[in-house]
Parts: sequence; C-alpha cells; structure tokens
Amino acid sequence: MREEGRDNVAAVIVTYNRVDSLRDCLDAVLNQTRPAEAVYIIDNASTDGTPGYLVDAGLIDKPLSPVETPAEKVKTIPLPGRKAGTVDVHYVRMHKNTGGAGGFYEGVKRSYEAGFGWVWLMDDDGIPAEDQLEELLDKSTRHSLLIAGPIVIDKDDEQILSFRHGDAGNVENRVDTLRSYAVNDVIYDCMFPFNGTLISREVIDRIGNIKKEMFIWGDEKEYVLRAESNNIRMGTVASAFHRHPARVANRAKVLFGLLGRVSVRTDPKAHIYYRNLGYQHGRYYDIRKRLKTMTKYTLYFLINSGFNIKGLVEFYRYYIDGATDRFALPPERE
Repeated sequence: MREEGRDNVAAVIVTYNRVDSLRDCLDAVLNQTRPAEAVYIIDNASTDGTPGYLVDAGLIDKPLSPVETPAEKVKTIPLPGRKAGTVDVHYVRMHKNTGGAGGFYEGVKRSYEAGFGWVWLMDDDGIPAEDQLEELLDKSTRHSLLIAGPIVIDKDDEQILSFRHGDAGNVENRVDTLRSYAVNDVIYDCMFPFNGTLISREVIDRIGNIKKEMFIWGDEKEYVLRAESNNIRMGTVASAFHRHPARVANRAKVLFGLLGRVSVRTDPKAHIYYRNLGYQHGRYYDIRKRLKTMTKYTLYFLINSGFNIKGLVEFYRYYIDGATDRFALPPERE
C-alpha cells in the first residue's frame, strides 16, 4: 500500500442495499482523470449481495460478515483502463446499518487516521464526472477552498439540478442559472453535500467529524452549518459535475403559502428528520427561527393534517430533543 500524505485523496462511498448503483459509482470513481489514492467502501450491513459483487469484481478477496464492531479488509488493485498506478480499496463491513451519517463518520474517521489530506464523500447512487476530482482539487488549490463540491445534476437530465438551489421558483433548478452565479468558476456559499464533496484534512482538524447520531436527513447540512460558523472557506465548483437521482421533496404550503412551506415526512422515521431539524435550529439559528418553525408545523398539523394532535405532539417531542441535543439510538433503515 502507498504512503498516505497531505496531498493524497481518499474517496469514501457509503452503501446500503444498492449494489447496482454501487457498481456504477465505483466504476466512475476508479476511472477519474486524477484518481484517488484510496477508496473506502463503507457497507452498512447490506443484505443484497454487495460483498459477493465486490469479490467477483476483484475489489476484495473474500466477503466479510457483520460482527460486533466494523471489520475492514484492504486490497491494492491496478487502476482500470490505461492509467498507470494502483489504488487501495478498503472494504469496511459495518456491524449494522448506521445510516448515511454513521457511514460517513466511519469513512472520515478511518481515512483521517490513515493520514490522508483530503476526503471525497459520496453516496452509492451518485456518479462523479470523469474529471470531477481533478476539477475539485484544482479549484480548491487556486481559491483556497477547504470544502469544495460539484454541481449535482439530475441523473436523467444534465440541465436540471438534482437538489433545488433556493426557493425562488423553477428557474433556480437549472444548471445554467446556478453557474451564472460563479466567480472565477466557484459559486460561493453554495453546497450540495455529501454528493462528491471534497473536504480538506484541515476542516476535520478544526471542526471534527460528522455527527453520526443524526443517522439520516440532516447530517450533511449540519456539517456545512458547522463549517460556516467556523469561517471555513467553501464553495461549489462550476466546472465539476456529479450525477444523482433527482430528489422529489414533499413540501406543503402553510396558510396557503403565507407562512411559506414545511417539509413533510410521513414514513415511520419522520421523527429522525424532526429531531435533526431541531438540532440544527438549536445550535445554529436564533430563537426567531425556532419559533417560526414551530408555528409553521403547528399550523400544518392542525390545519393541513386535520387536527392531527398525535403528529403535532411527536413533532414537538423530537424537535425539542434535537434542539437540546438529546439523541436516542435511531432505528435501522429498512
């Protein structure tokens, strides 16, 4: 295995039961114009044959079964195609599903302890453009960015953003509109984490690792808010692209839109979203933001949801839990 260093990059891919998506993601990561020195595959105890695929692809020698603590195997493989050199593939099999937050925490922790200068984070359903890492590193060096992200585009339409930028209307969802905000090829104060997000070791030195207790929905936003509160320079690189399935957000108008909208969660894990939202608001926003959020959700549950007292009580409970940093062990994703 190569010697890690401050200029070396470790790619971290968190996966859970999406072996077909993982295949495409890995293919794109390994075929970069500027390859990463190492790839950490954090497997959240997948049950869909992910370890078997990795063995068949020659990325690991044998599968690992979940144990009480995460297990890791490392294999050095030649880079595909005509590229010279090798890449170290670290396969980490988690003992249970720890969500995106737990997976990214584990990948950042291991790559940081190994001495890498940069960590490049993504989910298994994202596909980085061939030159994405090269562009992120180049613009980070040129403009002293400690966190750099690509523009995240719809997997099926390269002119549309996968995640809406702002709330001004459909025009804000277009790639060319977002790129028009760039200054020297960087869109400052804009980030779509963790979708091909490049983070300097200095950031981890200063603000620590991802909050793994958040499990899903909000850990990436919290990390960006934490970085902003510590004056860490970051931005989206207008020449770097990351394909990702479009997110279809369920947002409901409150009082016919007079008070804006709220994000609606109806699945059994909605409480995780409310708890994480409360944590972000309690730590990074003032009391006015918290009161406005609680008012909007109160009206949503009473008016939009037909006097749903149970839903409202659960929202208060978990939002306040988050605001006071009380995190219970979350349930695993199905």
